[in-house]
Amino acid sequence: MLTKTQLKVMQIFTSKINEKFSIKQISEILKKTYPLIHRSIQELIQNNFVLKDNKELLSLNYKENHQELAYIESSRAKEFLNKNKTLSLFIRDALENLKSDFFILLVFGSSVEKEGRDTDLLFIFNKKDLENNERVIRNTSENFTLKLDINAISVESAYEMLSKRDNVNVLNETLNKHVILFGAENYYRILKNARQ
Repeated sequence: MLTKTQLKVMQIFTSKINEKFSIKQISEILKKTYPLIHRSIQELIQNNFVLKDNKELLSLNYKENHQELAYIESSRAKEFLNKNKTLSLFIRDALENLKSDFFILLVFGSSVEKEGRDTDLLFIFNKKDLENNERVIRNTSENFTLKLDINAISVESAYEMLSKRDNVNVLNETLNKHVILFGAENYYRILKNARQ
């Protein structure tokens, strides 16, 4: 089980999947002492949550510990939705109306860090459910004054986008600016499989 400090450290790594950090950077971001962060990170490295490169920079190990990463993402989602009540209501209604066994939902882009004019949402569905579920989401969104930019893609499209690391696309954009609201374990599984 993660300590409170380790959870905060992991929230930084999960929020910036492609980025690398030094222990000093993490301690500055969290405004915690270097020794405390160093101790916490050593255990995270031992348990394969975090990887250290030859320059001593740290990055998220998104290929393992998917259940734990999902827990960390759920803590980020809870914090985010507590600050965004209207979005929280939309998400609740959307989840009630969707008739799909599998999907992923995340907020991405600038709306993750600050409230803007619109909120960017990405839904990932199985191909067979995509069209119907996209219609359900758009119908649900009409009940809210919140400005939503809704993107819905298939799992196959997600794999294709993630395999093209250097291309600018909606999924690559989510890697460093996202909050996963539903389906975090599946998101990390897709990321792992697309980037073997």
